[in-house]
Amino acid sequence: MTRTWVKGLSLSLCTVMVASGLAACSSGGKEASSPSAGNGNTSSKAAGAGKISEKEREVKVTFPEHPNQPVKNYALVQQEIFNQTNIKLKFENVPNSNYNDKKKTLLATNNLPDIIQIEMSDVNNFGSTGVFVPLLQYMNKGLMPNFKKFWDQYPDMVKLTADGELYGFPAIGRNELKNGFGPVIRTDLLKKHNLPVPKSFDELLTVLAELKKLYPDSTPFSVRKGSGPIHQLFKTMAYPLGSGVGSGNGIYFDKDVNGGQYLYGPATPQFKEVLAFFNKAFSMGVLDKDYAVATQQQWTEKLTSGKSFFFMDNSGFALDYTKQLQKAVPDGKFQIIPIPTNKSGKARAEFYATTLTSDRMFAISSKAKDPETLIKLIDWMYTEKASNLMSYGIEGVHHTLDDKGQPKLKAEYVAKFKEGQPTPFYAMYSELGSGKLSFTPWFANMDPQVQVEKLTGSWSDVHEEYWKTIADDKAYHDPYLDPPLTKEEAARVKEILAPLTTMLEQEYDKFIMGVKKIDEYDAVMKKARDTGGAELEKIYNGALARLSQKK
Repeated sequence: MTRTWVKGLSLSLCTVMVASGLAACSSGGKEASSPSAGNGNTSSKAAGAGKISEKEREVKVTFPEHPNQPVKNYALVQQEIFNQTNIKLKFENVPNSNYNDKKKTLLATNNLPDIIQIEMSDVNNFGSTGVFVPLLQYMNKGLMPNFKKFWDQYPDMVKLTADGELYGFPAIGRNELKNGFGPVIRTDLLKKHNLPVPKSFDELLTVLAELKKLYPDSTPFSVRKGSGPIHQLFKTMAYPLGSGVGSGNGIYFDKDVNGGQYLYGPATPQFKEVLAFFNKAFSMGVLDKDYAVATQQQWTEKLTSGKSFFFMDNSGFALDYTKQLQKAVPDGKFQIIPIPTNKSGKARAEFYATTLTSDRMFAISSKAKDPETLIKLIDWMYTEKASNLMSYGIEGVHHTLDDKGQPKLKAEYVAKFKEGQPTPFYAMYSELGSGKLSFTPWFANMDPQVQVEKLTGSWSDVHEEYWKTIADDKAYHDPYLDPPLTKEEAARVKEILAPLTTMLEQEYDKFIMGVKKIDEYDAVMKKARDTGGAELEKIYNGALARLSQKK
């Protein structure tokens, strides 16, 4: 069905991190197939000499460097990109932990590299300042034919615009498996002590309390601090428990309220139930008393040493943590279980974004020389040929194509990474300069990862059970992309959230630790609504309604 874009553009509107990587980089079930079956030479023909740039050119690209995948400049994939396009990509990577601060400085001073990885908040805050090249005019000119097919295929892509303009090329997943935040428990202990798999969150606390009796020195339920003002507890469990905090600012879309609407989670009665659950877990001695400050390393040590038995976080950690646990406890096994029901009797959870996400786009600096060439370069990256290269390496060297035209990694190449750290697949991605964590607009992450694990012998029955449990669990649904805000709305949201978040983060632990009684949260909730929570809901629901009208 064809609808009209606000600027006259006609389009068809349609939408595992540390240790294991299976979560943060997961996606799934449905495969993001090429809408074009492109042969990868659309842009090359336009370049005249068979290459995107007639002259050799160096292009600076900045993106965050994940600690699991060190960036090697001019790695094998980048070398082949140069061979095919005449463009030499120079990565000016910044450590993941410092990236947001560095990016803010670059944006505020308009001192950008040619291409920079951004997210939707950057578009809202800086799109109108002129630091990025606006892209729709080039799409209208026919200079982005490969990307245009994705634009037409996924209607939610319009949510990545600001004031009717697109400022970044979104990263799009391909052949991805789906998972997300999920409940992981020591299933070997459940079996050993004849304890049931918890079907509700109340039953979960009962089971963990039994394990605490059996193992008095244990910390049955552990958690990591995470990042940002919102507790990792809330990020991972508030939505399944009946409320939500979205990406961490408190605003989230609740499909179960009035047919679906945005709520400011901490200012709702349902969030009071979330606090009550954690308070009960804390008072029972089940929740780690250091939940608010525990680092990732401390959390991992508790789980893999046999001291902790349950977590609800990036569920893909279960696979690597089982391997680490078995060094200390040979029969130990972490495994995901179906999402438990909450107080309302509902089981619900969100997958990680598998096709589109608002937190990973590639923008071109408005100061970049000859932006049309850069646009053609990135557009070429949305072809199947380029995606194969940037996800699986060089055809004939690192992978071959099967009888269906799908890339299959070469066993002899993968074998060299069997002892690779932190995992064989991350070691391979780092050497190639490939995958989701690199500069790869149309990426396959999980498919090559699974291939590596099977070829190196690290795939096991635990993996099979893990992915089957998630695939069979109907509680999960795809995430919702937030609607685009106007510059004024984005500024107002930022203005509201700063003091509101500060006020609330000073209150949460008092209720979880029992310093304040849960009923006292009513006053906090009212204050949160009155000082901006209600206005945030109005802004987001208004933006959603506006988007629906444009369609």
